[in-house]
Amino acid sequence: MKELLLCLTVFAASTLAFADGFTAFSQSPDGAHLVLIGPGKLPIEAPKYADQVGFSKPQISADGKYVGWLALYPNCSTSYPIPLRLVVLDASRQLHSFEGIQLATFDWCFLPRAAEVAFTQTTVHGSNFQHFERHTIADERLLATYEYPHEDDENALARKRAPKWVRCVPEFSK
Repeated sequence: MKELLLCLTVFAASTLAFADGFTAFSQSPDGAHLVLIGPGKLPIEAPKYADQVGFSKPQISADGKYVGWLALYPNCSTSYPIPLRLVVLDASRQLHSFEGIQLATFDWCFLPRAAEVAFTQTTVHGSNFQHFERHTIADERLLATYEYPHEDDENALARKRAPKWVRCVPEFSK
């Protein structure tokens, strides 16, 4: 019984350390490791999925309740790993994963409500096409999609007509 109580106490303490949110992160120079810091200054190593080789573009939500990053995977067509998944960790250490239409995910953002994310996907080389998605974090539900077509004229028009949530994604301004 004492062992069970001790385990529950340690679990509760580690969970409470992040109850107020994330405050910082530190990424290794090669991008292979990401360490997350909560208000209690307790560092935790960001988890990796199978075959994941690194982390890119980590961000903390404005309210500190979430931290997210792009998961990098090896790619036989490039000499560098590519981001194939947006991963968000909440304060209770639950992972939320977004793969969209399974193209490279090059940019993303927390939307102003913080409980939602938006990201853009495209091919690795040679296209103006971009696919955007908006999701809730807690249930990973798809809320909206938007696309810039490959053709230059239609692409320019699609950029002008983009909904406000698309503008959150840094890639939008390129």
